[in-house]
Amino acid sequence: MTDEEALFLARRGRPEGFRAIYLSYGSYLFTLAIRMLRNREAAEDATQEAFAAAFRSLDDFRGDARLKTWLYTILYRAALKVQEKGKNEIPSEVSAMDVPESGHSQVEDQMAVKGVLEKLETRDRAVLVMSYWDDLSCREIGEILGFNENHVKVLLFRARERFARLWKAQENLGRGNT
Repeated sequence: MTDEEALFLARRGRPEGFRAIYLSYGSYLFTLAIRMLRNREAAEDATQEAFAAAFRSLDDFRGDARLKTWLYTILYRAALKVQEKGKNEIPSEVSAMDVPESGHSQVEDQMAVKGVLEKLETRDRAVLVMSYWDDLSCREIGEILGFNENHVKVLLFRARERFARLWKAQENLGRGNT
């Protein structure tokens, strides 16, 4: 089912429309929320609130942006609200014990990236996640954050610089401990 078909059905209160939207975008929104909030429970709350808000305001979606971008905008704001409520705690999401021996180096790399991302400010982390994990354009990220495309390019540049500095510091610490 296309986004247009799902929207058409959802706007008429048909459950299959809502279900199609949720199935298409639920995991994307949850991934962004968990990367922003670093807490599974808070991310679940933000994702649930974002979908509730989106479904309440489906008639306000004009189609100027992609549905995914519109939903990300709602999720981003919901995650900031959850964060402001003090629900942001540092999780213990992935354990190296849960991974087969052959996947340890990949998991170690992923955990190292995650560790550096967690040290970044929320906006820097969100911009990097939307750009690299979710493959959103600067224009789409700008629509979500409420900035123009050039401002997003600057934010992305600065976020990459901060990430690189933290990554280098982490590598230096790793070498110093061996």
